[in-house]
Amino acid sequence: GLGRGALEEVPERLSFPDTEERILEYWDEIDAFRTSLAQARAEGRERWVFYDGPPFATGLPHYGHILAGTIKDVVTRFWAQNGKLVERRWGWDCH
Repeated sequence: GLGRGALEEVPERLSFPDTEERILEYWDEIDAFRTSLAQARAEGRERWVFYDGPPFATGLPHYGHILAGTIKDVVTRFWAQNGKLVERRWGWDCH
């Protein structure tokens, strides 16, 4: 099964809809959403604040915005997965 610490052989032809269903069932089994909320609200976690600027301060959306958004997502997830209470603060100051 998924997430149980063992590697599974990947079939030559993978069914993404079936795999998605298995993942969703596993998330239901472990109550992933409520568990995540409880972990995020746990007392004693060190706070890590991420100040995020405006979405498109440099004009119309382009591929650079996709890259920046991906980096912001990776950085905040990294700290959250390393035990920090990540707070994202939105702002409009670009300087």
